[in-house]
Amino acid sequence: MLKFLNIMSTSDVVKKETVENTEIDSVSQILKNNTHEITKKLESQLPLKMQQFSELYTAYLHSMNNTFDSCITCEKELFVQIGVDKRIVKAFGEYTKIHTDYMLQQMDYYAQFKKYSTDVQLSAVKSWDELMTSMMKYNLKMFDQFK
Repeated sequence: MLKFLNIMSTSDVVKKETVENTEIDSVSQILKNNTHEITKKLESQLPLKMQQFSELYTAYLHSMNNTFDSCITCEKELFVQIGVDKRIVKAFGEYTKIHTDYMLQQMDYYAQFKKYSTDVQLSAVKSWDELMTSMMKYNLKMFDQFK
């Protein structure tokens, strides 16, 4: 049954492999444990940081909306009083739309760049991990010869 399904997150596996090994018999073990503690702290703060970002983003949007709503009201009155031709406003809208579209395209390019950059970094980490795994196996074979 599903109630017996035991799913461990990556951090749980790392914790099990690192924290449970509290024997301090090497510098590498000390550094491994300390690195795990720092990573664990960063991971625990992520929900709070996301909440803070969300609250700031919501407040920013609310403030921007209020600012533009106030400007729209004043602008309509002013344009009526001084007789601004609506074609000027329309031309301005078309001009700024070109720049807005350009900015949105640049944002898409940046998002793609970040995805590819992350993929390259993950590939490098996986390659390093494979190298370290093969080195460990090689070292174990080498030390087994001395027994």
